[in-house]
Amino acid sequence: MAAVIAIAAPIVAVLVKLPSSGWLMVFFFISGLLWLAGYGLLIVAVSLGMLRRRGQLRFGTRRVRAIIWALLTSVGVVVLGFTVIDGGDTTESVQSTLTLMLGAPVSPSPAHSLTEAISWIAAVAWIVGWAALVVEWIVAAGRSRRAVASVAPPVLPPRLG
Repeated sequence: MAAVIAIAAPIVAVLVKLPSSGWLMVFFFISGLLWLAGYGLLIVAVSLGMLRRRGQLRFGTRRVRAIIWALLTSVGVVVLGFTVIDGGDTTESVQSTLTLMLGAPVSPSPAHSLTEAISWIAAVAWIVGWAALVVEWIVAAGRSRRAVASVAPPVLPPRLG
């Protein structure tokens, strides 16, 4: 379940951010290839490591760590999408989805300060969770490749005559 949540969470984060989108979302779409590459790497790590029957992240302590990292990155990215302050050209347009819901009309305000602090914590959680999950999968994949015994070709006696 954590694997499916990790795949769906970035999409949910973008959808949650849309009501308060501004220049930050413009830059997000301009740099879309970078974000898609990171999302693609997350999908590969989660699908090969957690969703496959013999995935490298489905057993032992790796499983527990992978679930923790997947949930950390998922919660982090959704909370970030909900709380990151984005804006336009006026103080009334500098909002996050949370400040819109709280009715904080103008920046700066206590709601904006709280939202900004939460968004920084969420950003760190998202990046740390994403990086740890990808590294966990890379290390596990490398170890499982080494564990597979290589088969030497048969040794045939030399031909006589």
